[in-house]
Amino acid sequence: MTPFMKGIILGFSIAAPVGPIGVLCIKKTLSQGRSYGFIAGLGAATADAIYGCFAAFGLTIITQFLIGLIYLELCSYYI
Repeated sequence: MTPFMKGIILGFSIAAPVGPIGVLCIKKTLSQGRSYGFIAGLGAATADAIYGCFAAFGLTIITQFLIGLIYLELCSYYI
């Protein structure tokens, strides 16, 4: 194996973080099979998507509120 290939493999292994959800997916896959590991990963991805939606919509609501507040402040300043 060339040093270049060793570097690529080492880079990918360092770049892929294995957190608690990754460990759960690996554990489910090794103990119960591929389908259980896939379902565990799908559940984790679904939860992340839901959290992302909450964050995005919450940020949108806060931004609209602040823009409305700034608009009202500017209107009251010029009146």
